[in-house]
Parts: sequence; structure tokens; C-alpha cells
Amino acid sequence: MPHDPEKPLLRLNEPSGAGRRRSPAGGSRARAFDRGAQERAHGPLFRRLHTILDRADAALELRADASSLAPERLLVFEVTGSIQNFVNAISRIPGLEFAGEEELAPDEFDKNPEFYLLVPQLDALRQIVSLWEGWQRAGTVPRNYGPWAQLFAQLRMIRPWGPADRVSEQNREYFRHAIDGAADDELLRIEIELVFRASGDTAQAAEAAIANQITHSGGAIIDRSRHPEFGYHAILADVPAAEIRRLAELDPGSLAGADPVAAIVPQSVGTPIEAEDQTPVDQARPHPPVEDPIAAVFDGVPVQAHPLLAGRLAIDDPTNLEARAVGQRLHGTAMASIALHGDLNDPPTPISRRVYFRPVMYAPAIGDELFDGDRLVVDVIVEAVIRMRANGGGNVIIVNVSLGDITKPFTGKISTWARALDYLAFRYGILFLVSAGNVNAGISMRDFANAAEFEAARSADRSRGALRGVDAAKADRRLLAPADSLNSLTIGAWHRDSSSEVFGGVTPFVPYDGEEMPNLSSRLGPGLRRSTKPEALFAGGRQRGRLDPVAAPPILLSHPNPSRFWGLKVAAPPGNGGMGLHYTMGTSAATALATHSAHRIFDALERAYPALIAQMPLAERAALLKALLVHAASWRGSDKFIRSVIDPDAEMHHEHWRREVCRHLGYGFVDPEDAIACASDRATMWATGSIGPEGSIVFDVPIPAVFGNSSSPREVRATLAWFAPTRPGHLAYRAVKLRVPSLHTDDLETAGISTTTGQPTNTQSESGTIVHRRWRNARIGTAAGGGTIPVQVQREIDQGARIDEGVPFGLAVTVEMPGAIQVYDQILPSIRVRPRPQVRA
Repeated sequence: MPHDPEKPLLRLNEPSGAGRRRSPAGGSRARAFDRGAQERAHGPLFRRLHTILDRADAALELRADASSLAPERLLVFEVTGSIQNFVNAISRIPGLEFAGEEELAPDEFDKNPEFYLLVPQLDALRQIVSLWEGWQRAGTVPRNYGPWAQLFAQLRMIRPWGPADRVSEQNREYFRHAIDGAADDELLRIEIELVFRASGDTAQAAEAAIANQITHSGGAIIDRSRHPEFGYHAILADVPAAEIRRLAELDPGSLAGADPVAAIVPQSVGTPIEAEDQTPVDQARPHPPVEDPIAAVFDGVPVQAHPLLAGRLAIDDPTNLEARAVGQRLHGTAMASIALHGDLNDPPTPISRRVYFRPVMYAPAIGDELFDGDRLVVDVIVEAVIRMRANGGGNVIIVNVSLGDITKPFTGKISTWARALDYLAFRYGILFLVSAGNVNAGISMRDFANAAEFEAARSADRSRGALRGVDAAKADRRLLAPADSLNSLTIGAWHRDSSSEVFGGVTPFVPYDGEEMPNLSSRLGPGLRRSTKPEALFAGGRQRGRLDPVAAPPILLSHPNPSRFWGLKVAAPPGNGGMGLHYTMGTSAATALATHSAHRIFDALERAYPALIAQMPLAERAALLKALLVHAASWRGSDKFIRSVIDPDAEMHHEHWRREVCRHLGYGFVDPEDAIACASDRATMWATGSIGPEGSIVFDVPIPAVFGNSSSPREVRATLAWFAPTRPGHLAYRAVKLRVPSLHTDDLETAGISTTTGQPTNTQSESGTIVHRRWRNARIGTAAGGGTIPVQVQREIDQGARIDEGVPFGLAVTVEMPGAIQVYDQILPSIRVRPRPQVRA
């Protein structure tokens, strides 16, 4: 049933303490080698190192050879699998600094290989050699150094971090293209990420060495930044084309061979949006009555004077990007419009407060909107959040980031921008809503010989062919930074909008006719360590497709131009003599719609529970909105369509095919109306709190009596969200994990429900900072007069050092039986803290 504003969300009763449930078992044991095999493989390297270390000028000799293991050089220890407590063992060697660990692609021998990154001083190198020699002689190492014996047994390779590590093949190609035909002294602006060193003095010396190398090559330093809170140290520099050519060719004498450098990447470039089909302003919307904002938008400079934006934005522009925004202010104007009003095709859904707006891009006279080219974008965002908290945004709990860096698609390692958002989310209690990014590259449909064959095919075959093409290209359609952020919600674009105009043409056409799916251009997951990304899909316009007219096999292209027939209606910059409206689509628009929806949820909660919300900590407010935004998500049956393409013979393990569905759908499609209030046949309950180390609490969720006297279909779903502190550089990057243990068999019987495969697997759901569980069935429950089932929230043993600080969480639980109008009324008497009575407007 549609939501009923007179049936607000219900607050769960206070939890009680609960015994801890056993956590799932870990993975399989990693492969190990005997000492003889390791001596043959690595003995020559260690013997040569021993010989050189005995010399008086050992450090100079080792550093002179770019291929050697040398002091103050980042070293790679590649192993067959994770080594327990190895980081603690590293700390026992004076002068040995841990710099990170990363996953490697699995192969036929090892399922979970990885590597450790260490920076040794000279004496630390000597001690590593000594440990190796002791292990070779007796198979043992001194007490408290046990993990080193395991490392030696699992060691696949040891080598220095080299030019190919610092400049990826993708970035080498980018640089070659960027300087093609350029004179040697022509400058290209790039970002140089340095190996993060804990010591400020060591970091400063490394930065100075790289700065000297850049200026010596004829370049210049433009900006620099260091943030120990999330392990970031970088330089923005102009570098001559001659040097760019050298580093693109992996010349060890170039910046690509410099020991302090971790990575060399292109300067961050924002993602543009398309907006078309301008119409006059044909409507007025109410002004928010409250000035104090709870939502913010970080985006391009908007048209502040637009009649739908004027007086509704709290603009904070400390760097005066307004003066540089002389072109078409498309992006920021559209995002501000959606955050304030939603899709203007819809009836008004006003929000209660102004929106804080921080310009971080501007529209030049010609071309797409740009970040400030003289700043590192990560630093801009960090500075913007800190300033916001002290300058008019002290109560902001939602920040819209409909931005992405087209030069930094996700490759398995978390981006620096994502690390920044993760730190800021936990430190300041902010829910960042981040767009997944759009990709417009064509899709080859090899099911068809040519365009004519595609056009003659049945609609269902065309849809399957389109999805097969997307699936074949999935590696090239990954998320854009910072959408890989673990604490943020990443939003994809649902092929949906509220336009009522009917398009009568044949092309462009609907790519997935009759199926609920993301837009063709919406980028795909998963996220870090196979976590669920994007978590949710919001309406992003009914983007259509078109064919390359000459390609064979046919190439399917995302139709880039929104219109009144497909797109979200938004405020437009001046055109044809006055302010107007036009249409946009994509993940940026979908993310802004999620921000508008989160604000509406907050407003509904504040109306129903003014005293509770007023005293609730900001981080708990943000975590609750995070849970409620995802709580309404579902696959809507689209998993069946996707599985029919990726697993037509139903041979995949359920973990595998559900992981592939999740790549496209995340937790699913969100209709915001389902998240704002309850209905007669649906009761959504919520709770917030903070849970300490190894804490475990249980909420008793009331079950309506109708569950015990009807066999109608019913569902119970639970969504848990939190903000985790992080461990930059570690594979166990998320320092705190919460989970919702499975319901016991007796509890399933009480409600007449069972587990379902129509959702991501527990393993994947528990890899991020959102756990979303659902149980369904159509059988009579055992609690004929009602009852309760326990939903437990448990904090697992912290990764790394114990964190004494409590972690803020939000929990949402829904009990639903479609068509059973007594559900809400049967649950309400069990609720101790009642919502304020709602008056229909």
C-alpha cells in the first residue's frame, strides 16, 4: 500500500543486553613452502644482501641499484595469503615501518594472495636478513617474532616498489595521449602521491626530495597536502612533457623511479552532466521555513538568483569561485534544484530547511565545469567539511557529493578521496551520498551480427543481448572515486523518472524493455573487498539507447540527451533571455534525489519525535538516515532477469550469481515514499545508539497477530548502518564491524518467515557498513496472538588495536503483509514511545 503520512515510523523499544553469537569461521589456510624450496627461490637474494650489508658503504651501494632491497625504499613482500599478527611483529623491529598491504588477484595456486609494503632503515634490513638465516637453519625465529617464520614460509616474491607500481598501464596510456605532439617544455599538471611516512620530519624530507626533482626537470609545485588522519601525502605539480614521456616509459631515472613516490596519477577531472530541452519556469515551490541546514551540497557554482533556488541556499564560497563561473552553471544548479525540490515532474515535496551549498567547481567560459586546478581536490573537500562545521553548517548530517573523478575508476584499492570521506564521516558524524559515476562507452552486442538483426529481434532477446554486452564490459565500468568510500552511501541511477510525456519515435529506444534495471550508463560495483556498491538505486531518468549506425556487431550507446520524455526536471541557468527549467539524468541526479529523500525522512522523524531528535547526537541521526534510505531498497524481481543472462543454466553457486546481481543492483531500487512513513499493512520501526567493543544488544520486534492467523505472504527486513573508524593501508581497512546475526529457527516459525535469496549474500552484505537482511514466506506463524522476534546487533572483535570508542549505529526493521490493513494498528500498542499524532495537511 502507499505510505500514509498519518502513520509515522515507530521507535523500537529500548534494547536489552544479549549473549554474543558465534561469528562465521574464517577462510581456508594459505599455501606454505618448505625451507628447501624457499632457499632455492629466495636464498640468493638474501645472501647477496647479507654480503653488501657487511660493507661500510652498504646503504650507498644498495640505493645505487634501483632493483635492490635498500634502506628507505618501499619493499614488497608478496605472500600466498594473510599472515596473522604480522603488523605487530613488524613493530618489534626498530627502524622498520609498515606502509600498507594490498590484495592480489587470485590464481590457480592461491585464493587470497596479498603483499605487504615495508620501509626499512639499514639496521632493520640487517635484522630481516638475520631472521631469514635463523629460519633457514632451524625453522624457527626468536620468541615474539613468530609471524616472520610464517611470512618466510609463504613468501612468493620480495622486490622493491618499482616504476610499474607507481604508474599504472591505464595512467601511462593517459599520459602518452595527453602529451602527444607536445613540445618537451610544455607542462602537464599531475598528482604525485607519496609513500606515507608516520614521522613528520621524514615526510618533509621525502617531499623536499621530490620537489627538488620536479623543479630540476623544469616543473613547478602547485599544491601540497598531508593528512595523517587517513594516511595521505601528495603533491600537485606541473611537469614538462619530456619528463612525462620518461615516466610513461617507466624510466627508473624519472619520477617513476623515485623511492618516496607511491603513485603518479592524472590531475582530478570532474564528471559533467547533460541537460537539455529548456522550458519556462512553470511553477512555484514553497521556501523552507527553517534556516539552520541539516543537508549540504558540494558542487559547481549554482545560479543563486534562479526563482527556485533564491533564498533557499546558504552559500559559502570562501575562494570566490563565483567570480570564475562565467559559463553555463549546469551541474550545481541542477543538483541544488533536486536536493531542494526533487524531480519537478512530481508534486511538491517541500523540505523544512535551507541547504548549505559549498562551491567546489566552476563553469569556465567554454567547456565542462572544473575543479579548482590549483588545489588537490582531496584537500578541498577536507577543508570544506571542517569549515562547514564552523561556518553555518554545524548541524549538517547529509552531504551530497554528486561528483566523481573520471581519471580514477576503482581498481580494487581504495582511493585517497574515498579514504578522506571515510575519515570525515566517522570524525564528524556525516552521511556522504556519493554518485556511482556514469560511463558512456559503447557496448558491443555480439549476440547480433549487425544493427538490422538487432532491430528485427524480439524485445526480450534485445534486452538479454544488451545485458550480456554490459556484463562482458563490466571491468571497464567500475565506480569512480570517491564512490568506493566505505562509510558513504553510493547511489546508482534507476531507469525511472516521473515524466508523463509520451515519446512516439522508434529510436532512441528502451534498452531493457519491461525490466526494472539501472540506466545503461550507471557504473557498476562491487566496492572494496567485494562490498555492496552501489548500495541503492534512485530514479536517474529513463535513459534510452541508440545504435552505432555502422558497427558490426552492433554497438549500443547510451543516449546522452535528456528531454521532457525522459529525465528529471530541474532548474536551468539563463537561456533564451530568461531563467528556465530543463531535464537531466544520470547518477548525479539520482544522488541529489537521495539527498532530498533523506531530508524528507529527517523532517518526518522530527515532526513525529521532536524531543528525541533534538537530543540525538549528530552521528546517530546520520546513521539512522543511512539505514532508512537503504531499508526500502529491493531487487523488485530483476535478479531473475539478470540471472537468466549471467547463469542461464542455473549452474552457479548462489553466492556467485547473487554477487553478480549485486554488482548491478546493490541492495536494490528505492522508492523514497516507502522510506518516509508507514502504511496500514506495513510498520517500519527504528532505533539508534552507540555500541562499545564486543557489545551485543537485542531489540524485541513486535509481530502482528495477523501473522499467526493468515498464510498470506509476509516479510520482515532489517537494515543496520554505522560509521566505522578506518585503518589506512591495511587490508582490514574497516576497523569496526557490526552485524545482525541470523534469526533462530524458532523465531522464523514465530513469524512464519524464511530466509530468501532475493538479496545480497550475508558475506557480501557484511563487507561494508550497511547490513540489509530480509526474511519472507507465506505460511501461518506460531504466535497466534502476536509476539516478538529478537533482532540482535553485535559488534565483532575490532580489527587491529582495540577501539574503546563507541560506534554510532542506526537500525530499521519493517514488518509487512501486503493487503493486511491491521498490521500497523496491531503493532502500535506494543510501542512504548509513541509518535506525536500527525495531522494531514
